[in-house]
Amino acid sequence: MDDHLEEWNLGIIFKMSQARRLHRSATGLRRASGLLSTHIGVQTRFAAAGVTSYTKDSHPREFAVWKKLDRNGDGMLTRGEIRDMCRKFDASAHAAVLEWILDPKEKGFTDFHHFCENFRAVQMVRNTARLKHWHRTFGLGVAGNVAGHMAQAGEAEHPADGAAPELPPAVFTFYAPHPHTVDASEAEVLHRLESFPVTHAVIDYPRVGGNVQVEPEMGLYCDIVYTKDGKAVERLVPRRVAAFNDCSIRKLDGSEKLSEKKNWGFGSKGISLRSFRVESISKGSYVDQLCLASYIKRGDDINQYSIPAPARNYLLFHDALLDWIVDRINNQKDSDKWEEIFPVLLQSDYPSSVWVALGAGEYTEWGQQNFLQAKDECVVMVYDEKVYPDGPALDIIRDLFQDSDAPEGVIALHQTFV
Repeated sequence: MDDHLEEWNLGIIFKMSQARRLHRSATGLRRASGLLSTHIGVQTRFAAAGVTSYTKDSHPREFAVWKKLDRNGDGMLTRGEIRDMCRKFDASAHAAVLEWILDPKEKGFTDFHHFCENFRAVQMVRNTARLKHWHRTFGLGVAGNVAGHMAQAGEAEHPADGAAPELPPAVFTFYAPHPHTVDASEAEVLHRLESFPVTHAVIDYPRVGGNVQVEPEMGLYCDIVYTKDGKAVERLVPRRVAAFNDCSIRKLDGSEKLSEKKNWGFGSKGISLRSFRVESISKGSYVDQLCLASYIKRGDDINQYSIPAPARNYLLFHDALLDWIVDRINNQKDSDKWEEIFPVLLQSDYPSSVWVALGAGEYTEWGQQNFLQAKDECVVMVYDEKVYPDGPALDIIRDLFQDSDAPEGVIALHQTFV
């Protein structure tokens, strides 16, 4: 955990480019493997630390990723499974080099021991792919879009008359991309990479603050259309819906803005690899069939974490939600726990797309009473109510915790707290 920022060392990226140039021959591949492994120095580091065994308990981060790749659970990672990971991350260009790093003796597979020793190479491929997907993509959240959630989260503003809110209170930024230019310093580039929060397999437990909770949400991917003069956002065009974990710190001394509790660096958010394609979120469209649910596995016990929440029950939804988000982007002021949004878009050089976390559901009694602990696992899912009118069965949920492929009509995110 204390070394994860180093995986973005630009020297490693440079060595990777050298390794790709060498991979055209078998000899070159062996040289590439040695070049990158030597630079990373993982084997030396583990040997110096006296590590002789590699288990789920001793290496929870590595195991969380391993379990997603070892599809048949046989304890071996084949070259085909390595290539499959690269394909899913749109990183097939790195597959040949990664195969040679993980399987230098051409056995056709690698074991967990060797996987751990070379884990930074795996991280580099996955993280680079994520950044490519989020290049020119903004991260925005809608606060309080489910009645009762803000009160459960301890963030509610209580009106004098006690009336329930009719609109969400505000939006907040959880990730703002900064364009990489030739004038940017190495420190500036590394800071941007370190603050990128989205992962697929793990959540890094924050080093400061406490009372950490999963915020299970639907993530909506939209194209951003700006006005011709570039002085405002004109509209958002919805494209995809994913399962999103807007993980949050509830207790953070000195915090004044909600966004400060939302991004504590690498591994503080999660999004599913698969998504539902949408052309609209208008009333009566496919999104009205979608429902959100979440579960926590602690030890061997699986607990329902949030109450199933149909998208149509959001406080604000459909086209009205998109119009309201555009208005908040353009007009929200820096006040209380909220911040301006459009000036940050300008600083990010007009991102072309945005992932919007639409709002978290209400917690179950267990979810209210239990904050997250290291080694807890979470599943956030979005499912089609027409396929699962009573929600997915428990055996499907168990399978998702084992990283089985989600069945038709379900998209899911499985993460481990490390």
